[in-house]
Amino acid sequence: MIKMELESNESATHDFIEKLKNNPLLEGKDITIFNANDYALYLAEYENCLHCKGLKDCKNDTEGYKTVLDGDSFLLSTCKYKKEQLKKEKEENHIHTLFVSKSILNAQLENLNVDTPNRKKIYEYIIKFMKSAKEKNFMKGLYLYGDFSTGKTFILGCIANELARNNIQSLIIYFPDLVVELKNAIATPRYEELMNYLKSVDVLLLDDLGSENLTNWLRDDVLGPVLNYRLMEEKPIFISSNLDPKTDDLLAHLSVTKSASDVLKGTRIKSRLEGLVVPIELDNLKYKR
Repeated sequence: MIKMELESNESATHDFIEKLKNNPLLEGKDITIFNANDYALYLAEYENCLHCKGLKDCKNDTEGYKTVLDGDSFLLSTCKYKKEQLKKEKEENHIHTLFVSKSILNAQLENLNVDTPNRKKIYEYIIKFMKSAKEKNFMKGLYLYGDFSTGKTFILGCIANELARNNIQSLIIYFPDLVVELKNAIATPRYEELMNYLKSVDVLLLDDLGSENLTNWLRDDVLGPVLNYRLMEEKPIFISSNLDPKTDDLLAHLSVTKSASDVLKGTRIKSRLEGLVVPIELDNLKYKR
């Protein structure tokens, strides 16, 4: 930044002001001893921004901001890199995670591999869901199932990020770890806090349903009430699992035991799931990062 003590040398001051007036960017501006430093700062920051490659390279007085002219007034304006940073921070504030790696926040829908019919179907469904969510119309979420390491968690991350772009709050949770947290929180305010959030968040994303040790308590006092509330209030849910809903695997897991009463309770949970999600199998094709 150009600094001068304008009052100290009348000749130097005159030359300094004339140099500013000859700059094409300041054509027609009324530059005086009182505003010359402001115009010099404007020019310096304008030049800095021309060659800047990101916030880490910012040389301006206030990182991510530049001095701009509005008529004869000087204002601070957000640069494009700062705008991108603020936008990303705002989007991330719409995504809440529990027991899921923060790296999932880097998952982007445009990086989803759609080279198979089912993956293309998933991609198209997500696009339709986002349109419906923006219009505040209820649409079922997805039940993504398939083998390990096919990209189910990555897709949940893509969905969470797309929701954030549309200013829709979401909570993405690794379900087995949530179970441990709930058990430890029983009889504490934390338990009610978690349960209320699971029920009320705009969109809930449960990762790896089926890997937990399901008990009657977990089914009847946690999973059942959450699914029932979200079904009644038309609050979408997305689920990833290794359990195929077209076989007996999912029902057997939800039933806990083979007793008639448990099978009936498991069937009820499965019925609530069917009212909330559309099942699509994810094949073994590795997804793109």
